[in-house]
Amino acid sequence: MPINPWRAFNPDGGDFYLFFERRFRYVVEDPEQWWCRVWIPTVIACPVCEADAGLRLAYKVGTDAVLEAACPVGHTWVEPRIDVSQFMAYCRFRNGEQDVNWLWLIEAGFGEEPPPPIDYVKEIRQGAIEVAKYGRRKAKAKVRREVRKVKKQVGKRVRNEAMRPVAALLRTAWTMQAGGVEPVKSSRRRPAERKPPKTPPVSAYRKAYGVQAPEKGPKCLVCDDTGQITAPGISIPCTECAGPVAAVLEAAERRAERAREGKDERRTSTTSK
Repeated sequence: MPINPWRAFNPDGGDFYLFFERRFRYVVEDPEQWWCRVWIPTVIACPVCEADAGLRLAYKVGTDAVLEAACPVGHTWVEPRIDVSQFMAYCRFRNGEQDVNWLWLIEAGFGEEPPPPIDYVKEIRQGAIEVAKYGRRKAKAKVRREVRKVKKQVGKRVRNEAMRPVAALLRTAWTMQAGGVEPVKSSRRRPAERKPPKTPPVSAYRKAYGVQAPEKGPKCLVCDDTGQITAPGISIPCTECAGPVAAVLEAAERRAERAREGKDERRTSTTSK
């Protein structure tokens, strides 16, 4: 059966499944080196299409006897050349579990091929070329914008100069058609709204006509703001008003209230100046 591409990788649960973008290698012992053990990395390929990249290897503990392999095309085969214990150790190494006893396997070349080395000189050269191209494109775009701007201004001036006689001819024809009356140039600005005239106060009218302001009379017509009703042989307190002392106290209280509310700040600052 083909290997499910959505199979989970769970070494702790006994499910060892890995996908390799690059070529996968297993190690075999060199028979010619009889005095020491030497491992030879060998690449695995599909026996049908000979694809050696993009392979999938899977092994289930307790279910599979050997490893199953699949290529990107979909061919599936049994791979007995790979040792199951070595593959399980490599899977645990890929999972982050490093066992000292199996470090020799990684050093021998077992597993996926490492990525090709990075040529930093080539990368820096390509980066410099890209930066230079970007700067060149920006400079060309700026020059083109300036040229288009100048061409637009010059074209506008040329059109205005070319259409000036036509405008004069049209103006003359309109004047002759209107009976010799020059056209009135209309303003683009909206006329300002006229505000209603302000009504002057009464004091302005008195000042203009020379009329004296009326004098203020007493507030209490009974005692003339004295607080006492007097007559020959009679002097009693006025019952219609509180008297001049109460009026003064009431005015002082009003001024104190206005000062507390801050209404007399302007008057106080003007008086202090």
